[in-house]
Amino acid sequence: MSEISRKNNGICATTGFVLGLISVFLYMIGLIPILAIVFKAVGLGTFKPNIHKNKWMAGVGLALGIVYTIMYMQAYGHLGR
Repeated sequence: MSEISRKNNGICATTGFVLGLISVFLYMIGLIPILAIVFKAVGLGTFKPNIHKNKWMAGVGLALGIVYTIMYMQAYGHLGR
């Protein structure tokens, strides 16, 4: 299947990536980076390389979600000091 006929996985590439980017600025709202992780985990599980494109967005969104979840936990004392 050609690159042109493949499409973005709505959960994998779009929603989770946007939530990952939003969590950069709004990580104080702990739900946003956690949702980014959840959407990316589901998206990566449903990713089909012959149908979907832009898997890199899933990796970036997942990494941002994890980093900013840890930052949220550190900022609010959920991790040991």
